Amino acid sequence: MNSQARPTAASELTDQRVSSSLRTNEFTATPLSREAWTILSRVRPKVKTLLHVAIVAFATVCSFQIQALAGTADSTWMLQSKYGIFLHYQYRILLGYSIKTKPQFPSPSQMTAAEWNRFVDGFDVNGFAEQMAEAKVGWVIFCLDDHYFAWPCAPNQSFSGFTGYAPGEKCSRRDLILDLSTALNAKGVKLICYFAGLNGYMKEPKVLAGLMDQAKGRGEFNDKTPPSAECRNRRLAVLKQYADRFQGKIAGWWFDGVETSTYQAELHGWWEINSIVHSANPNAVIAFSWGANEQACICKGIDDYTGGDTWSKQDLKRLTPKTLPPQDGILWHGKIYCGNVYHGQGDGNQFSDQELIKWINTCNHQGGVCTLDWPFDPKIGLLKDFGIAQLKRVARAVHH
Repeated sequence: MNSQARPTAASELTDQRVSSSLRTNEFTATPLSREAWTILSRVRPKVKTLLHVAIVAFATVCSFQIQALAGTADSTWMLQSKYGIFLHYQYRILLGYSIKTKPQFPSPSQMTAAEWNRFVDGFDVNGFAEQMAEAKVGWVIFCLDDHYFAWPCAPNQSFSGFTGYAPGEKCSRRDLILDLSTALNAKGVKLICYFAGLNGYMKEPKVLAGLMDQAKGRGEFNDKTPPSAECRNRRLAVLKQYADRFQGKIAGWWFDGVETSTYQAELHGWWEINSIVHSANPNAVIAFSWGANEQACICKGIDDYTGGDTWSKQDLKRLTPKTLPPQDGILWHGKIYCGNVYHGQGDGNQFSDQELIKWINTCNHQGGVCTLDWPFDPKIGLLKDFGIAQLKRVARAVHH
């Protein structure tokens, strides 16, 4: 450690208190004799050392207690990185549809294997990684699939085998996740996979049938009843193939659209998800997005950070760890979209630079992390000019 380093506020306060109390008899307020002051001065370094050890020990115990409640992975790198980016890379979003548009969804005839593969093949992983590095982004949460229609952007033999789709017919031919992870890791940016396959695909009957799910779904968001044991088994087989292929090339998972009961059963349940993820990468962080409470802990000992999702323009003064605390000691995570339409969509910014800077700093100071989403070019995957420009300005202020 640099001997010229500025002392911490805690050490400065300790110096002042020790100096004051040692130089004066605290009961009579009279100056101490030179002999008494000499003796006590020799004790002073020991007092500082003992106090420092006590503070470190207390902080360590607190850290272990929090980690014991959270999952087994270490999420401190997220705290150190402060913020990340979410890229809503889903076929319907690329076509200009979302819950903020009318109509909200494309018709099935609008989505074809040929076009999907053209989109995926056109994604500029190196250009995107360069944008993220320039903006000092800690992580990217990237959509591996679509909540409603599937369309994975990476091949999966289990998925194709169950559903009857030929390779490249539903899953893309290109493994965009592997290509993107290589480009991002080279720049020191971590990749987290968004995956809706645990409980999604409500608008894709052929996929539902192949996964042994109910043909009409289990409610609008598959939220009325849990999937059957065989359905869970097949969905987890798809997850396992991805996890085993990606291994340490990705830093974690963000699982969309679950309910607290979705994998509550002992057979093919939450702990099997945990085993699949951590057998492939022991350090992978895990979050579950539950729409009823995005700061919930779905299963103690598995969740590392909260889903934190939002679907409308947020009051950033309210969306903070202090106001909406996380459950069971897991890392607080807030996720917002910054474009003026929806996730990944828009032609302008909906927040000022200062609003975003203050929000990130506030959440960081309160022990939380932030993920932001800007509109991007569907053809090449790069953030639009107005979005990357704002992100860079925010980065300079947050990392000053």
